[in-house]
Amino acid sequence: MAHKLPSKSQKKRLSKFLSQGERIVLVTTIGQRYFLLMLFLLLFLPLLIFYGSVAVFVGFIQIPAYSWVKFLSVPSLILLIYNTSKYSHLIRMRQSYTYALTNRRFLIIRGIFARKIVTAPLTAITHVTVEQSFWQRFLFNTGHLVIITAGFDQREIVIEHVGNPVEFKVMIEELTERIEETWGEGDSESGEIKLRSLST
Repeated sequence: MAHKLPSKSQKKRLSKFLSQGERIVLVTTIGQRYFLLMLFLLLFLPLLIFYGSVAVFVGFIQIPAYSWVKFLSVPSLILLIYNTSKYSHLIRMRQSYTYALTNRRFLIIRGIFARKIVTAPLTAITHVTVEQSFWQRFLFNTGHLVIITAGFDQREIVIEHVGNPVEFKVMIEELTERIEETWGEGDSESGEIKLRSLST
C-alpha cells in the first residue's frame, strides 16, 4: 500500500516546527486498526456485556436458556474500572502522539497542552529496527520502530504501535540515502522527493 500524502491541515499544524526549505513527507500516529480493535476490547466489549446483563437482570430481555448472563454485570463493571487507565492511555496516544517525517528530520510530538518534541536529523540516524509480534504483524498491522542515532550517548528512540512500520523504516532509509547522494552537489530545495510505493 502506497503511503498517504500529508493533508493540508497536517502541513499547516506542523509548519511551525519546520525550517526553511523543509517539507513534510509523512505524518502518522499509532496504527488505526490497533487503536480501534484495542478500544473495542478494552471499552466497548465490557460495556456491551454490562448493559446486556443489566437488561437481562431487570427483565428487558428474556433469555431463559442463558439466565446466568445477568450475573455478568459485576465482573464486566470490574473489568471496565480496571481497564480505565489502559483505554484512557490509548485514546491519549491517538490524540496527542504525532510522528512526522520530513526531507531532513524525524520528529516526535507528544502532548496537547503540555508538549514534548523530539527530533533526529536523518543524517544522524545510524540504523532503524522494526519489532513486530505475530499479532502486531498480521492482526494490527503495527509495530515498534527503534531508531538509533549517532553521538556520544547513542540515543535510542522507540516509537510504539506505529502503523505500517516497515513502510516507515524504508522511507527513512530512502530519505537518508538521498541526502547522502546530494552531499557535495549542493542543497536542491526545489527538488521533489520521489519514493517508490511499498507493499506491506
